[in-house]
Amino acid sequence: MDTIRELYYGNVHPFERDIKKDSESDRLAKLVLRHDAALKATMNENEQELFGKFKDAVTELNCLNECESFINGFQLGVRLIVEALHTEE
Repeated sequence: MDTIRELYYGNVHPFERDIKKDSESDRLAKLVLRHDAALKATMNENEQELFGKFKDAVTELNCLNECESFINGFQLGVRLIVEALHTEE
């Protein structure tokens, strides 16, 4: 019951993740940042503005997809629990 209470009070943030140093995620995040900087260096102001809008849209789409994945995973977990509780031995 503590997890539900913590979720209610906003202390549980299932969407937050720590990126461990030298992990695959860390390596890819650094690669994205390096390519982003290199690409911006070749763009004029209008292109940078358009690219910023593109990145914002991609970020929003990723957030929506992560939310849907979280919901689907949670629903699957609940279905598994219900099924486990109602199986006949």
